[in-house]
Amino acid sequence: MTPSPPTAPSLGIDIGGSKTQAVLLDEQGRIVADHVRPTQPGADGVLATALAAARECVQRAGLRFSDLEGVGVGIPGRVDHHAGVVHTAVNLGIGRLPLGERLGGLIGVEVRVDNDVKATALGVARQLDAHDADLSYLNFGTGVAAATLTGGRLVRGSDNLAGEIGHIPVRPGAGRCACGQDGCIEVVAGGAQLTQRLSRLTPAVSLGTLMGAAADGHREAAAVAELAASGIADAVQLMVLTQGSDWVVVGGGVIQTAPGLADLARQLLVERASASAFLASLDLPGRLVVAPSGQPLAAVGAALLPKC
Repeated sequence: MTPSPPTAPSLGIDIGGSKTQAVLLDEQGRIVADHVRPTQPGADGVLATALAAARECVQRAGLRFSDLEGVGVGIPGRVDHHAGVVHTAVNLGIGRLPLGERLGGLIGVEVRVDNDVKATALGVARQLDAHDADLSYLNFGTGVAAATLTGGRLVRGSDNLAGEIGHIPVRPGAGRCACGQDGCIEVVAGGAQLTQRLSRLTPAVSLGTLMGAAADGHREAAAVAELAASGIADAVQLMVLTQGSDWVVVGGGVIQTAPGLADLARQLLVERASASAFLASLDLPGRLVVAPSGQPLAAVGAALLPKC
């Protein structure tokens, strides 16, 4: 549901494969402390990293854990948000970790745990001042995943599974996905597959130079960019048609590193609308928004989890 007004400071922790970020929000929702440290792999390493980041952040604000209204954690993988248990977070080396129980026991405060993309959706809505909006967030990182807010409330589905759109096939023949299917959105626009495609080009092209190379006449780079942008456009169209979202916010490493891909996706949506009165009536290009850069959206969203 929509986060309730805060009554005390809250702490949010975003655990990623390479780094962990903690932020402390005051009663007005302002960031008053921020700390980033490398993530130690494995269940014990992740727990130790989260504890150290939380402790440092609280100390910087001159507070104690007992002063907090709550603690929220966003983490990749399949998450049982009721029990606070993380399952199969492959990039972190976690098979099963009762993170909420173990971290809560160490700091003496209840800890809410959720999938990192869902936490980010809350942070995005707060940053855009769209707390009660119908909003979807699409994360284009190593893979592709989504989270949706309906009237400010997270859509979860059975087992918190809602949002795994990366494994919807959209381009037959584009390549085999890690899930075993062919041509999934994750194959078309996910960072891992995109990087592999770029590594095979001559001359070499990186994700950061992709759009420049395409603009300079590198035909193979242009083709890779077109394919990735079409996957982003597919995902945006899918979220609007299935969720009715007024806002579809795109973010993640792919978008941050090659922001021109979002512009190209918007252009493709314009072209699709020109051939379909139905799509034109939906104004898909107008619903596409690029996530604000330079903001700890996932950590801020995690700090809102105890209020949901």
